[in-house]
Amino acid sequence: MFMSAAEVIKQIQSMSQDERDEVFATLLENEAWREDLADLLTIEARRTEPTRPIDNVFNDLGINE
Repeated sequence: MFMSAAEVIKQIQSMSQDERDEVFATLLENEAWREDLADLLTIEARRTEPTRPIDNVFNDLGINE
């Protein structure tokens, strides 16, 4: 069973500082997890940005379907 992001955050917030440090150190040691964490942080930071239709994105990039 997977936890939601909100549940994970709640669990991390309930940990001691030493436990949180260990969790984040483990995340940073694993390249794939580090990349996933960076992706999640980027998604969160850009959450309020306006969206664009994918066709417009493709046109701007010169990609023809």
